[in-house]
Amino acid sequence: MAVGWHPTRRLLVAAALAIVASGSVAGGAMAQSNTGNVSFSTGANFSHAYFFRGIVQERQGLIAQPYIDVTFNLFEGTEGLTSVGLTVGQWNSLHTGPTGGEGPAANVATWYESDFYAGFAFGVDNWDFGITYSAYLSPNDSFGSIKEMSLSLGVDDSALLGGFSVSPHVLLAIELGGQADGGAGEGVYVEFGVEPGLTLQRIPVSVSFPVTLGLSLTDYYEQPPGNDNAYGFLGLGIVASTPVPLPESYGAWEISGGVHLLSFGDALTTLNGGDDRQAVGTLGFNIEY
Repeated sequence: MAVGWHPTRRLLVAAALAIVASGSVAGGAMAQSNTGNVSFSTGANFSHAYFFRGIVQERQGLIAQPYIDVTFNLFEGTEGLTSVGLTVGQWNSLHTGPTGGEGPAANVATWYESDFYAGFAFGVDNWDFGITYSAYLSPNDSFGSIKEMSLSLGVDDSALLGGFSVSPHVLLAIELGGQADGGAGEGVYVEFGVEPGLTLQRIPVSVSFPVTLGLSLTDYYEQPPGNDNAYGFLGLGIVASTPVPLPESYGAWEISGGVHLLSFGDALTTLNGGDDRQAVGTLGFNIEY
């Protein structure tokens, strides 16, 4: 449940990494050091605000969002089906603001969210298809548990565009239990996005410009409960990342920072306390081995 690295996007990255195991991803500043059948990834993002698919979770204090996951490379090929991977992971959101300090479970007050996810990623030529099961939990009891199944489709088009990439993707998420918007029933969310990006030639820095459109296919943005709104939010961002120069035996380290501008529809404006837009800044690091 994150503006940036939520579990389904982690799976899209895992699909890309499965392809990296048998080649390379142009347009990225970080080289993948592990060519084995099992890879690990960990890291954290830090921010002052947290919106999940446009729905405000916190915008006071410091927010730290660490994660860890493991990907098993189950299959590699050269034509047609090029890769199959299984990713299992866990993601957290720790808050010093009101949703952390005032959570009902005082013994883990700052631990606002803990997510578990597992999914398969399939590479077909330059297409990445994923299916993921996610469970969104709140250790400090700030919200009820949410269970979700999602389908994702992305394209690695860097080879076609000579190092520049657009990276279009589409995501369909189906709530199986609980509601992210606190509505009357489980909803279906659909997301369309692109992330144009390139690697600067003189310095090892990658810059991308993510654009995300979040919509309710049915009952995902209900405000008031029972009244579905199709348009959720539009997100525009700029993200820069650079590798940390460490020996390959330590894995591949990367640091990143970005700014995201979110514009909300009527339902989310109401849910978010009347604000129809929000700027979110992030800093983070990622380690892959």
